[in-house]
Amino acid sequence: METLAPEISDYELERGKPMPSLKHALIQGNLIHFLRMELGTEYLVLPELSLALDAQKAVPDVSVFLRSAIDATVEQIAVAQVPRTVIEILSPTQVIAELLEKAGRYFAAGVQSYWLVVPELRAVAVYSTPTKYRYFYNGDTLADPTTGASLVVSQLFD
Repeated sequence: METLAPEISDYELERGKPMPSLKHALIQGNLIHFLRMELGTEYLVLPELSLALDAQKAVPDVSVFLRSAIDATVEQIAVAQVPRTVIEILSPTQVIAELLEKAGRYFAAGVQSYWLVVPELRAVAVYSTPTKYRYFYNGDTLADPTTGASLVVSQLFD
């Protein structure tokens, strides 16, 4: 009996990650909204931006840059500047190990914090190194010392 591999869309091939779901999109929108309100004057909070951090292109769900570190007036297809924070939202077809491997690449490039959002657990792990993290869930107030961002985790999932 032959099993067929699921067809991979152009989106998935181009970005190297699965197609986002409705829940993924809602969480991503909430993250961007809350972070822009919290960090707006000092940081740029950008969705789905291609990063040229190493030999491979990366497209995190959300990137957070110091405004002074990036020239937003110049069009760039793949940004070489390193974001302060990278946020990935676990999609239904992804495995956590895949995103943790990405976290290692981001830290090696100079990222200072990495958030792993796990929708099914309604939780966020905020990494300060590839092996050190704090876990936030339910009504916890997530605090990221890298940017000073602070938000109530449950608001991301509503």
